[in-house]
Amino acid sequence: MSLGIYKQGQGYWVRVLTAGVAGVLIIAAAAYGWSQAGIIRLPARSWTIALSNVEGPVAQGETVVLEFYDVQSEDPNTHTRLGSAVIESFEPGKGSSGTIVISDFQDNPDVAERAKNPVHIRDRASDADRAYIGQIGSESMTANVRGGSPTPIFPVLYLQSGVAGTIMLLGAIALYIFVGANKKTVEFLVSTDGEMKKVNWTSYKEVKGSTMVVIAATFLIAGFLFIVDTAFSSFFSFINVLER
Repeated sequence: MSLGIYKQGQGYWVRVLTAGVAGVLIIAAAAYGWSQAGIIRLPARSWTIALSNVEGPVAQGETVVLEFYDVQSEDPNTHTRLGSAVIESFEPGKGSSGTIVISDFQDNPDVAERAKNPVHIRDRASDADRAYIGQIGSESMTANVRGGSPTPIFPVLYLQSGVAGTIMLLGAIALYIFVGANKKTVEFLVSTDGEMKKVNWTSYKEVKGSTMVVIAATFLIAGFLFIVDTAFSSFFSFINVLER
């Protein structure tokens, strides 16, 4: 199949209208793909975590351990190791608060995915669910985790653009083949256009006259039925079949 428009100029309006409707459907499908791609949770490259009650020094490049309370343990102070990560940066806040960025998750292959779920790392209503970060090999730095947000391996906007662009590209190719290049479909559209030209379209004057006749007939029939209904109602009331 060579590139080009088969029977260019023939069946113009049918082909144009077909392409227009199909184009609207393709755009709608691309918009749907864009919205659905935005829901996808990409793997986290790093995590930005808000801390409170920071104790001890926090240095860039150090390895820290993510821990959470083991609520099934009899000892409420028992910690369970979630995994480790490396500090990218730390920005101190007011008092003993701050914001830390961690990446290069280690020890547990699920640590990054689990850290993305606030249930595992952030404060909850009960102190038994509070999470901690502690430095490996030292107890000099600990902090409560108040919450955080993941930084995906690449922006979700790129994924949305890729999905929507792919749908539109594939749709445009399919539309070109259907409307412009495929002989069978083009022959069908050209034939349809030819048959449409044979249709005897009603003129404006005829449509206007027919509409007036329909409206007048509707009122006449309604008036006739009203008169008949009133006559029968009066008659049956007169012979006491109906009570007023």
